[in-house]
Amino acid sequence: MNILLHICCSNCAIYPVRSLRSEKHALTGFWFNPNIHPYEEYNLRLASLKRLAGEWKFDVHYSDNYSPEEYFQLFNISDEVVIDCNGPTGLKAPQSPERCRSCYQLRLERTAEHAQKEGFDAFSTTLLISPYQDFEQIVATGKELADKYNVQFHLRDYRPYFREAMAYAKELGLYRQKYCGCVFSREERTTRKKSNIKVQSYK
Repeated sequence: MNILLHICCSNCAIYPVRSLRSEKHALTGFWFNPNIHPYEEYNLRLASLKRLAGEWKFDVHYSDNYSPEEYFQLFNISDEVVIDCNGPTGLKAPQSPERCRSCYQLRLERTAEHAQKEGFDAFSTTLLISPYQDFEQIVATGKELADKYNVQFHLRDYRPYFREAMAYAKELGLYRQKYCGCVFSREERTTRKKSNIKVQSYK
């Protein structure tokens, strides 16, 4: 099967890429993550993926023009407010799970659309490996988009292999992020750290 794999970061890509290749699927990565903020963080994650793709020799289609306005528009927030902000925005954060559902929809819809346009048999996402993401919502979104774009959603539960994949990412020396990606998840992590509340790790 010819699969377009949405990649959120190099760390989360490790196990899905290795697994799909072992199953003899034709695999192409797809980078589209306008939620990642700020620009420096975006570039670190992008560079890390390019390094992994180069070393492991798999193709990636990059939608790598930094376009955070596509994410902010989901919540009717002007990108001018936060686009250059490296500290707290002072904005009232859209709440999870609605915030995350909108983000899944944005990224997976672009993936499904690209898969249809380029003639792939199926699409999937590395988000399926993270125990910190809403697995059921990702699956529901993927299936809905599969029907809409007439491209199969390739479903695998990679979550049992998350810790193994993160340990391997450390061995490879890949960049390991400290928060999910959006400016709001970054601020929430900072707030929890200041309050001495245990925070989830994405590395």
